[in-house]
Amino acid sequence: MKILVLSDGIRGNLNQSLGIAERIKVAEIKTIEPEYRGPTYQLTGGRKGRYKFLAKVSALLYPFLIPRVTNFCLKLILTRDSYQELSDEHSADFIISAGSTMAPLNLLLGRVYKAKKIVCMTPPILGTRYFDLAIIPEHDYERMHLLKKPKNLFITIGAPNRINLKNLKEEAEKLNKRIKCFAKVKIGILLGGDDQNYHISKEWTKTFLEEIKKFTEKVNGDILLTTSRRTLSEVETTCKEMLSNYSRCKLLVIANETGENPVRGMLGLCSIIFTTEDSIAMSSESASSPATTIVMKVGRKNKRHLVFDETFKKLSEKNYLHLVSLKELLNLSEIALQLLSKPTKILNETAAAAEAVERLMR
Repeated sequence: MKILVLSDGIRGNLNQSLGIAERIKVAEIKTIEPEYRGPTYQLTGGRKGRYKFLAKVSALLYPFLIPRVTNFCLKLILTRDSYQELSDEHSADFIISAGSTMAPLNLLLGRVYKAKKIVCMTPPILGTRYFDLAIIPEHDYERMHLLKKPKNLFITIGAPNRINLKNLKEEAEKLNKRIKCFAKVKIGILLGGDDQNYHISKEWTKTFLEEIKKFTEKVNGDILLTTSRRTLSEVETTCKEMLSNYSRCKLLVIANETGENPVRGMLGLCSIIFTTEDSIAMSSESASSPATTIVMKVGRKNKRHLVFDETFKKLSEKNYLHLVSLKELLNLSEIALQLLSKPTKILNETAAAAEAVERLMR
C-alpha cells in the first residue's frame, strides 16, 4: 500500500499526516514537500509565516478545473523541481495532507494518481466535500452547522499525532542516555507561545516556573522543558534565568536556538507533563502518552469564547487531561501534587483515524 504524504513544512501539520500513515499496516510511505511558484503574502491575525498566492488560487479554481487540464495546472503552479519530483512518483494508493496549502495539491494529484484523497483539518475555501476522507477536529465540525454528518468525515476531539507507546519508549531511552535523569518523578514542560488568540507573558512564565520549582522540591523531581518556535524572546530569557543554573532542571531546550526536538523523549520519560492551551496539537500529543497531562490556561488577546475551549472541556471531562485556570496558577504546586496521583487516560484517536483510512480500500 503506497502512501504519499504532502508536507507544507509545518511540523505540527506533518505530524498529523505521518501519525495516521504510520499506523496503517504494511504501508510504504513517501513524504514530499512541494513548493509553489510565485509571490507570497503575510498571514492575518498576527500569525507568523507567509502564504503562497498560487495555493489560494488553486483552491478557488479546483471546482472548475476539468480533469484533462490537471497536469497542465500542476506544471503552472509548482516549481520545476517539485513538478518533476511528483511526476516521477507515478502512483500512490493514498494521498494524505494537513493544512490549507497542500489541500488543492492533494486533490489535483489524487486525479493524476487515481488515489484516495485524505485531508486532516478543514481547509478553507475547498472545505471537505471533494476528499474521500476528511479527518477533522470536533470544533471544526461544529462550525459547519450541518444537519447530517457526511459519510466522508471522521471526527476527532484532539489532533492526530505520531505518538505511540513503542516509539515513546525508544525515544525516552535515547534522551535519558544523554541527560541522565534519575529522579523518580520527571516533570515535563511543553511551553508554547503567542498567536492570534493567546499570549504567554514574562509575568505568567515567572509565576508558573516558581510554582513548578515548588512542586519539584515537594516530589523530589527533575524538570525537562522545551519552548516552541512561537515562544516570545522575553519568555525564553525568563526560562533561562530561572532554570539554567537550577540543579533540578536536567533539560532546557530553547526551540528558536536549536533544531533539537525532544518532545517524544520527554513524553516517554516524564510522569507528568505541563503544556499550554495555545496548541491543541501539543496538548493532544501529551494526552496520547501515559503521562499525567495538565493543560495550563494562559493570557488571551481578546475575551471572546474560542471553539478550542470546548475541545479542552471535552478532553477534560473524558479524563484525557486536567485543566488549570489562570486563577489557579498561584496554587499550581498544590494542585499538581493532587493530580499526580490521578493519571489521565491515554488518547488514541490516531489509530482510529488510520482504521478509517484503511476502510476506504475495502
